[in-house]
Amino acid sequence: MAPPTVIEAQAAPPATAEVRLADFERPAEESPVKPLPLPLGEAEGVPTPRAQPALAQPLATQPQPLTPPTVNEVVRSVVEFFPLIEQAAAGRTIASGQVLEAWGAFDHKLEATSDAQPLDFYENYRSGVGVKRDTYWGGRTFAGYRIGRGVFEPWYLERETNKGGEFKAGFTAPLIRDRSIDANRSELWQAEIERTRIEAEIDAQVISSVRAGAGAYWEWVAAAQKLRIAEEVLSLGLDRKAFLERQVDLGEKAAIDLVDNRRIIVSREAKVTDARRKLQQSAAKLSLYLRTDTGRPWVLQEPGGEVPFGDPLSRDLTTEADDVELALSNRPELRELQLVNQQLRVAMAQASNETWPDVDAGLLVAQDVGEPTSSKRDKSEFELEASLTLSVPLERRKAYGKLRQLRGKVAQVRAKQRFTGDKIAIEIQSARAALEAAVLRVEQTAEGVELADRMKSAERRLYEEGQSTLFNLNIREQQAAESAAELVDAQRDYFLAEADLAAAMGLAQPSLGQPNRVPAAAPDLP
Repeated sequence: MAPPTVIEAQAAPPATAEVRLADFERPAEESPVKPLPLPLGEAEGVPTPRAQPALAQPLATQPQPLTPPTVNEVVRSVVEFFPLIEQAAAGRTIASGQVLEAWGAFDHKLEATSDAQPLDFYENYRSGVGVKRDTYWGGRTFAGYRIGRGVFEPWYLERETNKGGEFKAGFTAPLIRDRSIDANRSELWQAEIERTRIEAEIDAQVISSVRAGAGAYWEWVAAAQKLRIAEEVLSLGLDRKAFLERQVDLGEKAAIDLVDNRRIIVSREAKVTDARRKLQQSAAKLSLYLRTDTGRPWVLQEPGGEVPFGDPLSRDLTTEADDVELALSNRPELRELQLVNQQLRVAMAQASNETWPDVDAGLLVAQDVGEPTSSKRDKSEFELEASLTLSVPLERRKAYGKLRQLRGKVAQVRAKQRFTGDKIAIEIQSARAALEAAVLRVEQTAEGVELADRMKSAERRLYEEGQSTLFNLNIREQQAAESAAELVDAQRDYFLAEADLAAAMGLAQPSLGQPNRVPAAAPDLP
């Protein structure tokens, strides 16, 4: 049976059950892991984060895979299963609902009335039904039917109709206020912009989550390598024990060397224990980002072999200005602020619209049908009525107050845009400096490891020849171990700097070259 996967295996069932496997864990010449999705509209093969259980689940423990997971597999797990990305993606449904709600302002409205005066000197009955609708261009249309029977007050004779009732239709149209924008369109346009803004918010969450997941992964790799180093140093002391026992029996070494070697072994066993604790803690942290295909956190067990960092990623030689330009075009924070500014501009247009006088033109046509109810036949003629209405608050303080608030909010957004742009440039500078320093540090510590190993080997030969002491040999072994640990730290810092630079440029991973985004769900509108 092939080994279980990191991403797709289920929680370990009883021993008689079968563990489901994935391709990337089976021995192969090439990794079958597909590259992460391209920008929105180009993504293929990576689903929207799946629904997760509402309550926390116990951490999943799985059999160790044949090969340790790669950073791309962790990133893919983050994109598919990380709850904070799922939370951000759920904003699409909220935004879609807001758009649908805003479209509701243009729904047709059915109205019906029925009035009766059965116990009055003027006994009459009136009923009516009609449909009206606010139009997208700011006006209103209506059509209806009514019928009035009985004896009507002389001052309410317009309520009377012919025996077949009256049909009427008409519309009103704005001439100044509400012509290019009104409250309904303002709400709709802002909701549509909000739906676009949510995508930028999701992108920001993806980049942040992927950066955190990559950081947790490199910390786990570093912890695994440091455990291996501690175990190798411990094995030196354990292997030396048999050698010392023979040397003591032959009288070549003092018996106190056995005691000192035991002290060294105990000290190194404690360091192995501490290194194993750090590996377990880093695996627990990584499990927030590395999940099974049911979305449950997966705590990796202690790896059976070496967990390599891999070769440094080659980057094109770009200038700092090029990186800043790319970051300013990619970073979702700036896109989000631009969209917020658009929303405020729409709100300002509506507030400015409310300062204008409300002048509406109207037209109504009506026709009674059926047998006339009056000998004058005054209800039988076709009716055409045109109207013009004017309404305006003289002080207009409400509209001007809104404009003043919105101008302040626009100024806030502009200031935040400037600060965010400056902050992005500083993040690029800082990440590039960290990356350049990490490259040099890897080279320097690698040379230090080679020199420390040479000194350790030379000291061991001297000790075996009786020209050195166990104290000196222990120091050389510790120096070699410290140099190896420093190299691990340098390699970890290099890959963390790569992840920082990728996040600063608005990329999920430096190898992708594109912003990483969760595919949009199909719209459910109207």
